Amino acid sequence: MFPKTMKTFQTRSTTRYALKIIPSAAALALFGFCHVAEAISLRFLPLNEEVAGRKIGIQDGERLIELKDLNPKKRSKAYTWTSSKPSALVALDRERPNGKPAGVEIPSATDIESPLVLILPDPDSASGIRAIVIEDSEKGFPWGTLRFVNTSDKPLMIRCEKETKPIAEAMGSIDITPGGEPRNIGVQLSSETAPETVLYSAVWEHEPNLRKLILIVPASDSNSKELTLGIIPQDKRANL
Repeated sequence: MFPKTMKTFQTRSTTRYALKIIPSAAALALFGFCHVAEAISLRFLPLNEEVAGRKIGIQDGERLIELKDLNPKKRSKAYTWTSSKPSALVALDRERPNGKPAGVEIPSATDIESPLVLILPDPDSASGIRAIVIEDSEKGFPWGTLRFVNTSDKPLMIRCEKETKPIAEAMGSIDITPGGEPRNIGVQLSSETAPETVLYSAVWEHEPNLRKLILIVPASDSNSKELTLGIIPQDKRANL
């Protein structure tokens, strides 16, 4: 059993992010440099209550829609529209010197079947937020899987029972599927450059009917090596 050395917070959530870009073959053949309007459908998940309490919208060109159902315990509804321009999250509660709300671009996800937009706090951004796009389909993110997303600026090593995997910094992600029956499993995080230094250690419950999205977040104090894990589980049985 591993001793618990760092703080862990846990929120329950269910969300899908479905961005599918299927350009017209005929249009591309005739106008390879042109953008073709596509149907876009996105779901959103804020990291915590603080982010969920912000006034945030999604903008594409002149169209702006406020996200009314942000909740760290539940994925948002799907917001769908047709667009040919990059989309952005807009902080409606923060303005730039020009009087317009501050925004941050949503990364493209052309190969993602069911994209989910994670909204994280970012004190270095004028908007105070940043967006990460991940695959949220059941095929790409199977039940019983632990999906780690590293939002820190340090490459890490993750140990789950006897399996150890590296995870890159700055939005790197890996999946670990323990398999087998429900049981307790040990989870440890350490620095890639100093694997003997344990940055997080705890015992988790493995349940094959759950998939867990785990956001690795650095401490608010930049001088601290401490890590916090935001664990967002989703239960297969809730969809039956």
